[in-house]
Amino acid sequence: MTDKAKPLVTELGPGTHAICTCGQTTNAPFCDGSHSGTELRPEIVKVDTLPMNIAWCTCRLSGKVPNCDGSHRQLWDDPSKPARKPE
Repeated sequence: MTDKAKPLVTELGPGTHAICTCGQTTNAPFCDGSHSGTELRPEIVKVDTLPMNIAWCTCRLSGKVPNCDGSHRQLWDDPSKPARKPE
């Protein structure tokens, strides 16, 4: 994780995709089985028609893992200043 964590935006085409929820994959955002031996399992996403862009959480703070909910902003926003928009 960097000091300016931000989501990984990926276009998913039609089909079924296994999305990593453990944060250990070497093929982000897709599951590569690195969760083996844990209770974690990938999030299965089905895309029926047109490709769609999805923002995947990389900071592990999202309340909607594996999807980004903007929680990464708390890692780099100065609490003494108004919140700024992500880059």
